[in-house]
Amino acid sequence: MQRPDPDSIYYDEFIELQQKLRDKIVKLRKSRQLVQEDMANYELSVRQYQRMEQDPTAISSLWQLFKIAKAHNLDVNQLLEID
Repeated sequence: MQRPDPDSIYYDEFIELQQKLRDKIVKLRKSRQLVQEDMANYELSVRQYQRMEQDPTAISSLWQLFKIAKAHNLDVNQLLEID
């Protein structure tokens, strides 16, 4: 998995995207009254999911986003619709 290069002209914008994704993921989970441990039912390890909520840079793969979207009965494009 490739991490963003801090020297990239896109770095700050990408980090902002990850933070917005993290915020949406947390909001979705809480709105369904789920705890982090419930995400293990969707093939996400509890520790992996906790890292994603604590550190937005841990959201690093389309596969992770796909599973999170499925956990909330969304398509990936719906998950990526962020303000």
